[in-house]
Amino acid sequence: MSFDTYKICGAALVCAAAAFFLRGIKKEYEVPLTLAGSILLIAAALSMAEPIIEYLGELSSASPIAGEAFATLMRVLGIAMLTRVAADICRDMGTPSVASSLELVARLEIMLLCLPLVSSVMESIRALLAEAGL
Repeated sequence: MSFDTYKICGAALVCAAAAFFLRGIKKEYEVPLTLAGSILLIAAALSMAEPIIEYLGELSSASPIAGEAFATLMRVLGIAMLTRVAADICRDMGTPSVASSLELVARLEIMLLCLPLVSSVMESIRALLAEAGL
Protein backbone atom coordinates (compact mmCIF):
# COMPACT_ATOMS: atom_id res chain seq x y z
CA MET A 1 0.00 0.00 0.00
CA SER A 2 1.24 3.45 -0.82
CA PHE A 3 1.28 6.38 1.56
CA ASP A 4 -1.76 7.84 -0.24
CA THR A 5 -3.74 4.72 0.56
CA TYR A 6 -2.92 5.10 4.25
CA LYS A 7 -4.11 8.71 4.20
CA ILE A 8 -7.29 7.79 2.34
CA CYS A 9 -8.07 4.93 4.73
CA GLY A 10 -7.40 7.22 7.68
CA ALA A 11 -9.73 9.88 6.29
CA ALA A 12 -12.45 7.27 5.71
CA LEU A 13 -12.13 5.97 9.27
CA VAL A 14 -12.24 9.50 10.72
CA CYS A 15 -15.35 10.26 8.67
CA ALA A 16 -17.03 7.01 9.73
CA ALA A 17 -16.16 7.58 13.41
CA ALA A 18 -17.42 11.16 13.28
CA ALA A 19 -20.66 10.02 11.66
CA PHE A 20 -21.05 7.31 14.31
CA PHE A 21 -20.59 9.78 17.17
CA LEU A 22 -22.83 12.39 15.54
CA ARG A 23 -25.56 9.78 15.20
CA GLY A 24 -26.00 9.85 18.98
CA ILE A 25 -25.64 13.62 19.41
CA LYS A 26 -27.06 15.38 16.32
CA LYS A 27 -28.54 12.87 13.90
CA GLU A 28 -29.26 15.56 11.27
CA TYR A 29 -25.51 16.13 10.74
CA GLU A 30 -24.75 12.48 10.03
CA VAL A 31 -25.98 12.44 6.41
CA PRO A 32 -24.19 15.62 5.24
CA LEU A 33 -20.97 14.44 6.87
CA THR A 34 -21.27 11.03 5.24
CA LEU A 35 -22.00 12.60 1.84
CA ALA A 36 -19.05 14.99 2.16
CA GLY A 37 -16.74 12.13 3.13
CA SER A 38 -17.97 10.01 0.24
CA ILE A 39 -17.45 12.83 -2.26
CA LEU A 40 -13.90 13.43 -1.02
CA LEU A 41 -13.07 9.72 -1.22
CA ILE A 42 -14.51 9.47 -4.74
CA ALA A 43 -12.44 12.46 -5.81
CA ALA A 44 -9.32 10.76 -4.41
CA ALA A 45 -10.19 7.54 -6.23
CA LEU A 46 -10.69 9.37 -9.52
CA SER A 47 -7.34 11.09 -9.23
CA MET A 48 -5.69 7.72 -8.53
CA ALA A 49 -7.47 6.12 -11.50
CA GLU A 50 -6.38 8.75 -14.02
CA PRO A 51 -3.02 7.13 -14.93
CA ILE A 52 -4.73 3.76 -15.36
CA ILE A 53 -7.33 5.21 -17.70
CA GLU A 54 -4.63 7.01 -19.72
CA TYR A 55 -2.60 3.81 -20.07
CA LEU A 56 -5.62 1.78 -21.14
CA GLY A 57 -6.52 4.52 -23.61
CA GLU A 58 -3.08 4.24 -25.20
CA LEU A 59 -3.50 0.47 -25.50
CA SER A 60 -6.95 0.82 -27.03
CA SER A 61 -5.80 3.18 -29.76
CA ALA A 62 -4.37 0.21 -31.68
CA SER A 63 -7.60 -0.38 -33.61
CA PRO A 64 -11.00 1.28 -33.97
CA ILE A 65 -12.80 -1.78 -32.60
CA ALA A 66 -10.56 -1.83 -29.54
CA GLY A 67 -11.20 1.89 -29.10
CA GLU A 68 -14.95 1.35 -29.24
CA ALA A 69 -14.72 -1.52 -26.78
CA PHE A 70 -12.55 0.58 -24.46
CA ALA A 71 -14.98 3.49 -24.54
CA THR A 72 -17.87 1.15 -23.76
CA LEU A 73 -15.90 -0.49 -20.96
CA MET A 74 -15.06 2.88 -19.40
CA ARG A 75 -18.72 3.97 -19.55
CA VAL A 76 -19.85 0.68 -18.00
CA LEU A 77 -17.28 0.92 -15.21
CA GLY A 78 -18.24 4.51 -14.51
CA ILE A 79 -21.94 3.67 -14.35
CA ALA A 80 -21.29 0.66 -12.12
CA MET A 81 -19.10 2.54 -9.66
CA LEU A 82 -21.29 5.63 -9.50
CA THR A 83 -24.41 3.51 -9.07
CA ARG A 84 -22.80 1.50 -6.28
CA VAL A 85 -21.89 4.63 -4.33
CA ALA A 86 -25.29 6.25 -4.89
CA ALA A 87 -27.13 3.04 -3.93
CA ASP A 88 -25.05 2.66 -0.77
CA ILE A 89 -25.85 6.25 0.19
CA CYS A 90 -29.54 5.57 -0.44
CA ARG A 91 -29.36 2.52 1.82
CA ASP A 92 -27.56 4.51 4.52
CA MET A 93 -30.32 7.10 4.35
CA GLY A 94 -32.93 4.40 4.95
CA THR A 95 -34.31 3.99 1.42
CA PRO A 96 -33.30 0.52 0.24
CA SER A 97 -36.10 0.37 -2.33
CA VAL A 98 -34.73 3.47 -4.05
CA ALA A 99 -31.27 1.87 -4.02
CA SER A 100 -32.59 -1.33 -5.60
CA SER A 101 -34.46 0.61 -8.28
CA LEU A 102 -31.34 2.63 -9.03
CA GLU A 103 -29.33 -0.58 -9.43
CA LEU A 104 -31.96 -1.99 -11.80
CA VAL A 105 -31.86 1.15 -13.96
CA ALA A 106 -28.05 1.00 -14.06
CA ARG A 107 -28.08 -2.66 -15.10
CA LEU A 108 -30.48 -1.89 -17.93
CA GLU A 109 -28.36 1.05 -19.06
CA ILE A 110 -25.25 -1.15 -19.03
CA MET A 111 -27.06 -3.75 -21.13
CA LEU A 112 -28.07 -1.06 -23.63
CA LEU A 113 -24.50 0.24 -23.82
CA CYS A 114 -23.19 -3.25 -24.54
CA LEU A 115 -25.62 -4.05 -27.38
CA PRO A 116 -23.48 -2.49 -30.15
CA LEU A 117 -20.42 -4.30 -28.82
CA VAL A 118 -22.24 -7.64 -28.79
CA SER A 119 -23.47 -6.94 -32.30
CA SER A 120 -19.95 -6.28 -33.59
CA VAL A 121 -18.68 -9.48 -31.93
CA MET A 122 -21.50 -11.46 -33.58
CA GLU A 123 -20.64 -9.92 -36.97
CA SER A 124 -16.99 -10.91 -36.51
CA ILE A 125 -18.01 -14.47 -35.69
CA ARG A 126 -20.28 -14.61 -38.75
CA ALA A 127 -17.44 -13.34 -40.94
CA LEU A 128 -15.03 -15.93 -39.56
CA LEU A 129 -17.57 -18.71 -40.08
CA ALA A 130 -18.24 -17.53 -43.63
CA GLU A 131 -14.49 -17.54 -44.39
CA ALA A 132 -14.20 -21.05 -43.01
CA GLY A 133 -17.11 -22.15 -45.18
CA LEU A 134 -19.36 -23.03 -42.26
